[in-house]
Amino acid sequence: MGRDGGPFLSIIIPTYAERANIEPLFLEFAQLKESLSIPFELLIVDDGSPDGTREIAICLGREYGLRVRIHLREESRGLGTAIVAGLGLCDSDLVCVMDADLSHPVALVPSLVDSLDGVDGVVASRYAVGGRIEAWPLNRRLVSLVATAMARVFLDVPCRDPLSGFFLVRRSLLHGVNITGDGNKPLLEILVSLQPIMKEVPYRFRDRKNGESKLDGQSILDFGRLVARLRRTAASEARSMPQPGGRKHPDRET
Repeated sequence: MGRDGGPFLSIIIPTYAERANIEPLFLEFAQLKESLSIPFELLIVDDGSPDGTREIAICLGREYGLRVRIHLREESRGLGTAIVAGLGLCDSDLVCVMDADLSHPVALVPSLVDSLDGVDGVVASRYAVGGRIEAWPLNRRLVSLVATAMARVFLDVPCRDPLSGFFLVRRSLLHGVNITGDGNKPLLEILVSLQPIMKEVPYRFRDRKNGESKLDGQSILDFGRLVARLRRTAASEARSMPQPGGRKHPDRET
């Protein structure tokens, strides 16, 4: 149960220089209070934004009557590790992860919560039937499609959008699992490490209107390294599993 004795949701939002997006984002959350049946908090994990992102978030939280927590990371920077830090700070029943750049519609959160019945988590999916991406240039679409195909083929992940940055899980699912945030794709780590039962809810991905994308060559390289590491780990675990009939794995027979 959450802090108030009932279901409770923490929404983790990593930020860096998102001043221009915070006010419209918080306005959407203020409107969400009318349609979400459970209490929620906004956990802003900020990597030392120089543009006043944190201060604006605090002021708007008070203005709109939102429960806001700020976690400042002065020595660290990175989307994936910011999400991991947020997960470590939550003590709620449910945890939702989303971006601050307005690409993820706040109005979808109630649908994610409602879809949680009988599953471990819900992914807001760009590639499920009914989902789509708006205003992305061709090169971004190609990078996303290739990366998604790599994750699904090399890691045998059934989820159509395993690289989504917008998802909701039961916090209990994450107990004891080591999520590093490498490659800025914590959902992929969760899917491969835990093999949870996940449902996908399609949505319309909106490209950011303000600020700059965090995607660069280093991000692509880090993602490739993440896929390689997860593949090695999965292969190692498969070899260590006992074989039917008590026989050793062929690679380990003497």
